[in-house]
This record gives sequence, structure tokens and C-alpha cells, in this order.
Amino acid sequence: MGTKFQTMLAPIGVSTGDGRRFKSGAISLADLPMPYEWARTREGGHDGAVAVGAVQEATIATVTQAVKDGWISSAAVKGLPGTLEAVWARGELFDGVSREEMPRLAEDVAEVMHLIGAGTLGPSVDLDSFEGVPVIEGTDEEVTWDRIEEILEETGEEPKIELLITQGRVRAATLVSIPAFAETSRPLELLEAEDTESADAEHRAELDELAAQAEHALVASVTTGPQTGRSVIEFDMPVLTGPTPITWDWETGRVYGHIATWQTCHVGYAEVCVTAPRDETGDYSWFNRYPVETQEGVIWAGRLTVGGRHAGLELASDGAINVYDDKTVAAYVRAYEDEYGIVLAGTIELAADSPDRAIVDRRRVSGDWRETADGLSLIEVLALSPGPRAHSEPGFPIPGTFSRSGRQVALTAALGPVAEAQVQGSMFRGSDIKAAVWAALAEDRAAQAARSALSADLSNHAHAERAALAAALGTTEEV
Repeated sequence: MGTKFQTMLAPIGVSTGDGRRFKSGAISLADLPMPYEWARTREGGHDGAVAVGAVQEATIATVTQAVKDGWISSAAVKGLPGTLEAVWARGELFDGVSREEMPRLAEDVAEVMHLIGAGTLGPSVDLDSFEGVPVIEGTDEEVTWDRIEEILEETGEEPKIELLITQGRVRAATLVSIPAFAETSRPLELLEAEDTESADAEHRAELDELAAQAEHALVASVTTGPQTGRSVIEFDMPVLTGPTPITWDWETGRVYGHIATWQTCHVGYAEVCVTAPRDETGDYSWFNRYPVETQEGVIWAGRLTVGGRHAGLELASDGAINVYDDKTVAAYVRAYEDEYGIVLAGTIELAADSPDRAIVDRRRVSGDWRETADGLSLIEVLALSPGPRAHSEPGFPIPGTFSRSGRQVALTAALGPVAEAQVQGSMFRGSDIKAAVWAALAEDRAAQAARSALSADLSNHAHAERAALAAALGTTEEV
């Protein structure tokens, strides 16, 4: 049995820092249980989050009612108004799993419990569908040009705008370091296990077993390294007859294919074709920087990692590499150049039953180039996690370049050939709300102006026709 938790998932009627608010009566709950996830890194939209528990019960109630019904302790909500309405949840973390059978999940949950205890995590709700309208901040009044002009005349300032969620269904919750609602960080409690003595005894036995194996595990971790059954031949440049998507051969354990072709234009540039940089050293030394054991000896290879998005474009090469160090290594590969583009070849690190297999099987990969002593150099290749189209689909707009003093110093691009049809989608961010509202209002106002002009033209035309007809009939009055 795992550790129980109880928490506030989201307050209702309270604005987020990026301009969103749930309207009272607008929120519904999906069927239970719901996923309780954790975003290890600060990716937009909870990209790369993993399940660490389950929400088993949920309700919508005021703070006073939630305390009365045992959804939260009075100490956890001290200082919050008793009339504040919110979504509340109870559930269980997966810390009861076997560390031998599911070491990755056990590690994630242990880290989550530590961070919760330190007060550095809070939940954020995930809606699988919602409807909303732009309103004046703090009100339910829909935004119009007329109202904006009234406020400008009254105050001399533009009104603040927020998105009022009028309908939405909670489908999951994700623990993050900076939740959208600051109010959710404190009302998050881990509860004592029902059978504390038994749990403690089992935990002590587990610790004793781990301690007994510690020396052996340390030696193994130092000496074993990557798999030693691989052959250096698997890292040789493959002979390909044309642009080839990254191919994962689970039967042989090999991975190979192009991450970019010389004819592929970077989608982040308009009216100009920017292709993948050729390596200044000729041997991709900045990418092929990790020693990998083979049956024939150690060779140098690079990583194909998986999870989330690229490192921020403002980071230098060492900072970007540190970001990728926290991601999962899906394969060790060497990078080469052939007549078609940049090609990788190597061996798969993931187990066939790895949850990350679904990501790498999508064959969506993207290179990361950073400024180095040898110019713009490939340092990492990332298998993109599912999520907003702009960050998960090669061939579509994604953050492209970052410059210093007019010089390109970073390039991340989904340039790889894609075998499957591209998936259409859209991305929503709270920070886009104001810009989207102003654009919609401007478009609406332009349409209104066009309609008014057309109406005036028709009226003038009709007036002219009536005047001409009156003159023809010899009368001074319009017909």
C-alpha cells in the first residue's frame, strides 16, 4: 500500500498569474481514478510528466466544507477564506512498488515525496476539454471594444484581460514546482500509513538488503558501464540509398537513420532556406564525446536522449549539455555525414518494454547545435515527447535560433525525414491570452468598420438613385 495524500487541486474564482480563472459551476470531474503526475523539469504544458500516483476521490467544495468533511486539515488551509471554493482530491502515491521490478518509478516517487516534504511542489490540474471567454480581470464581463474605450477614457489605462473558463473537465493533476495557482502549494498533505509498524518493518528490511548489496552495486555501476555485448560494427556508418527516418530495430538492438538532410530547410526561417550546419571538424567530435564499451574496445559516441523539449536556446553548449544529462539515454550513436545529410548509427539502450518506447517509435527526432570552439556544432539529438505541436512535431514551427551580437549561436530544429503523415494540432499558453484577445477584437472591429462602410455606400447609392428618379419625373421630392 502506498502513501496516502490529500490536497487542493485548484481554487475556483481565483486568477492565475498568467491570466486564467475558473468560473463557479464550470468545472466537472472525469471518472476516477485519475492520473496524479509529476513534471520533473519545467516544461510548458506539463510535457514529459510521469505518473507517480492516482487520484482516487475528488470533489468540489468550499474550504470550510472540505475541512468539515475531512478532505484537508485546518492547519493546511490556515489563512484561506472559508468561502473559497476549490477542487479537492484524495489519493495514493506509488511508493509501495518494488524497487527491483520498477526502479525508475520508485526513484521518481521517492523524489516527489522528498520535494513535497520540503514544500516545493504543488498540483496543477489538467483539463482534457474546456471553453472560455476573454473578460475584464476580476469580472465576468466579456471584453468589447466599446467597453475598452470606456475604461481608457475613465482611467487612461488599458484594462487587464483574463480568460474565464466557463466549462472544463479535470482529467488529471500534475505536481510542478510553480503551480498556476499559488494557493495549491500549501494544502498538500501526506498521511500516515494505515499500518505504520508493518510498513516500517518492511522498509527497514529493504534498507538492510540494499545496504548489504551497496558495495557490489557500486562496483557494478563503475565497471559495467554501457552494455558490453555490442560490436563496434554496429556504430559504423550505414550505407543508405536515400533520406532515411530514424529506425529502431528492436530485434537487433540497432538504431540508424538521418536526423537532417542537406536539402531540408529550417522551418523557423521565413523566405530563406537555412539548412543543417555541416560539422567544422568533420568527425562530429562535440557530439561523439562519450566512451562506449564494445567487444572490440572503447569507441566514442554521442547520445540520443528522450523526454520533453530541447534545452533553452539562451544556454551555451555546457549548459545545454547539463540539461540533457537529466534526460533518459535512448541510444548511444555515432554521427556521420553522407551524401544525403547527417546520419546516426548505434545501439538501443532502452528495454523493449520501456515506457519511452512509444516516444522513440514515433521517429520524431531533433538535433541541437550550439556554438563551440569549432563553430556551430551538434551536441545532442532528442526524441521529442508528445505534446503541443510546436514542440513535438518535426517540420512545424518551433523555437529556432538564438543570437548574440548578430551571430547565430544556437539552433534546434526538427529537421529529420518523417515517414508518417504529420499531425495537425494547436498550442495554448496563458501568456498568449492578451495577444489573442487583442487580435480577435481588432479583427472584429475591422469587420464592423467594413460593414459600416458598405452600409453607408449602399445608402448613398440608393439616395442618388432616388434623386435622379425624382429629377426625371419633374418633382423636387425623392421618390
